Amino acid sequence: MTPRAHVLVAVKELHVAKTRLSGVFDVADRTGLVLSMLRDTLTVVRDVDSVVGVTVVTPDAAVARLARSVGAHVYADPTSTPVEGSVDEQGSEGDQGEHGLNAALAAAADHVRKNEQGVDVVALQADLPSLRRDEFGEALAAARTGGRSVVVDHHGTGTAALFSCDPSVPLDPQFGPGSARRHLESGARPLHGHWPGLRTDVDTADDLDTARALGVGPATRAALDAATPIAASPGGKS
Repeated sequence: MTPRAHVLVAVKELHVAKTRLSGVFDVADRTGLVLSMLRDTLTVVRDVDSVVGVTVVTPDAAVARLARSVGAHVYADPTSTPVEGSVDEQGSEGDQGEHGLNAALAAAADHVRKNEQGVDVVALQADLPSLRRDEFGEALAAARTGGRSVVVDHHGTGTAALFSCDPSVPLDPQFGPGSARRHLESGARPLHGHWPGLRTDVDTADDLDTARALGVGPATRAALDAATPIAASPGGKS
């Protein structure tokens, strides 16, 4: 059977998205940036040959509209806690927020596997504006050597992507600050490869600079060109 994958992307409510960029952009520009990074991420992933489905897990209506506009499915957050999608791995959401994200992703993964027998499941960050198709394809191929695996982000502490490539192995997402360690301690294998775009999620001004240096997708580039930066705090941190 030809390998097939379904990608899950969690996205929080826009009014609380990317608050650590508040020293760089106002609310409207941050919202536009979040949606643009999501559009670029979804567009790249959907273009990978073995990806047969993409689902955005979100409680936000605007995010859901964008997801559907690029051909992705939408799975409403089934928990009472807002989903922290594009997980801020360096910040702190608290136990309740982390639980809400992980419960929503686990429920979505179960839903996908009930409807698509034998499919590989991937939980991917939503803010990967420098992602390239070949990077994701290579990581997915490496993950298919068995079980559950993880791509650690460019900080070395967060999770850029979590893979479950065995129907008998639950996705078991454990996102939140320091998630790389939790995923590894829970049995996920680290995937090694030169995939800078896949590893570069954007939560801070420094992350955004890194993504720009790698080259960002067209929607993100347009959003950045249209945005009006505000004064940054000392050290370039938001």
